Amino acid sequence: MHTIINTPSVFTCKTPSAGWINLAQIRQLEYDEVFHSYPVAIVTWHNGEKQAFKRENATAIMQAWVEATTLLEQRCNCNSHRVKNRR
Repeated sequence: MHTIINTPSVFTCKTPSAGWINLAQIRQLEYDEVFHSYPVAIVTWHNGEKQAFKRENATAIMQAWVEATTLLEQRCNCNSHRVKNRR
């Protein structure tokens, strides 16, 4: 039996002023809503480089991250249910 893991290579997020980013390229996301009185998202990219996003850009990234995570969790739960029913 072979297990195939299909992970999307693109989860896009449109930020208000930083353009489009691909959430699948993020290794780690740190988010703080009260840093200097405005939201900040520190992104560690897959290559190890870090980038800070502030205010509306940080909020947009965090909202897209939560949506993408929820979608992936739903897919995993759906797939694990199918596997259990095949036995």
